[in-house]
Amino acid sequence: MEIKVIYRGQEMTLHLEGEKVKAKDILKALNLSKDYAFVVKNDQVVSEEETINPGDHIRVVNAISGGTL
Repeated sequence: MEIKVIYRGQEMTLHLEGEKVKAKDILKALNLSKDYAFVVKNDQVVSEEETINPGDHIRVVNAISGGTL
């Protein structure tokens, strides 16, 4: 399945195996951990188990952390 993804301001097409693609498959294809990035599907943050369809608008965003207490 081909999924268009926007990551770091660039649109790319991922070619993923299988008929059902989940958000975690997109992170894996980009070599990203769910601890450091998340998937936005149609302008909503989704869980890693969310099913992704070819027509969905997908963005991958790096999580930002840091600071001190």
